[in-house]
Amino acid sequence: MDFEALTTLPAAERITEVFAYFADRRAHEAAGPSSQPNVWEVFRYEESMAVLSDYQTFTSDKTALIPEDQKRLAQAARGNFIGVDPPLHTQMRALVNKAFTPSTIAKLEPRIHDLSENLLDEVFGAAEPGGQAGFDLAQDYASQLSASVIAELFGIPQADHKVFWTWSDGLIGSRPFGELGTVDEEAMRKIGELLEEASRYLLAHVAERRADPREDLTSTLAGVEIDGRKLQDDEIFGIIAMFLIAGHMSTSLLIGNTVMCLAEHPEAMAEVRADPGLLPAAIEEVLRWRPALIRDQRVARVDTVLGGTPIPKGGNVCVWLASANRDEQVFADGARFDIHRDPNPHRAFGKGIHFCLGAPLARLESRIAVEGLLRRTSDITPRDGVALHSSVGLIGPVRLPVSATLAER
Repeated sequence: MDFEALTTLPAAERITEVFAYFADRRAHEAAGPSSQPNVWEVFRYEESMAVLSDYQTFTSDKTALIPEDQKRLAQAARGNFIGVDPPLHTQMRALVNKAFTPSTIAKLEPRIHDLSENLLDEVFGAAEPGGQAGFDLAQDYASQLSASVIAELFGIPQADHKVFWTWSDGLIGSRPFGELGTVDEEAMRKIGELLEEASRYLLAHVAERRADPREDLTSTLAGVEIDGRKLQDDEIFGIIAMFLIAGHMSTSLLIGNTVMCLAEHPEAMAEVRADPGLLPAAIEEVLRWRPALIRDQRVARVDTVLGGTPIPKGGNVCVWLASANRDEQVFADGARFDIHRDPNPHRAFGKGIHFCLGAPLARLESRIAVEGLLRRTSDITPRDGVALHSSVGLIGPVRLPVSATLAER
């Protein structure tokens, strides 16, 4: 089966078949041509890391794919340092690193806890301890929590969190670069319309924070300076848009994937319930075994060879992170879910200069979200109706109906 055809399968079957596809290709080759034109797929760990670490051979810059009439897409791309290479990437990342510090993340922990508890109060409603509650864990909890955390991070007022969540949900539902190598012009048009609406609000928000700084990341980004270089308003808008897409998406799906993986492995679920201290390691194993972002993409700058496979200049290179994370040469019994796996050098957050800046926040938010769910329930079971994200590059639930039994408090 061609990989792109897997997106049409039901959730459980799709997950099984995706990893079967990876295992089969990985057993025969480190990298090879795709069924799609001008695309090469990478399956093994060593070769995947070589691509992600070598920006001189494999570029992240895909701005040439943006149509000339998509002004907001181009504007958002200015702050999206995920999609640029040094020296601009080095400068942009240094400025954002100066603002996005460990202390910034640590200060969010109490607020993330409060947001989580408030959402759980809503989804459990009037159910008494020992009673049952049914809700959509993805839509009613994980997605709203992750969007609200991003909003809090940038100082978006509480009253505007709902519209912020709507933008986030719409942006991750768009696929501006199509499937493996093609450009989806309709998706680009839709995401451009969303960014047009978001930009009016966010550029005004940036201007307000420049005039009246507060204790939030927007204000900090407006004030950071390195060697006389400051971020411009549209660059800050692009950074916020990047977090809206990458930060919200990856964390929401990680929360859903963690609950699904634990539910599929009752012994692991029981261990984590009995000892919440195991939860961080369990989340790391989820990141390895079923990462939300299952691929990363580059474009070959020059003719090159990868794992014995020639790749021409201009070739699209699809690095399957989810395949690399199960490479038997690195992970013993890589197909087995093991919350005690140590070491666990997965690459769910990438590698090299583009390693995910928001990884610590995603880990913190997911731990708080899942801990709250497990603490306040004695049982949580996915029901029929699970729907996975439609993109070929993502695995995780956008619909996750569950039944929960409330714990004694």
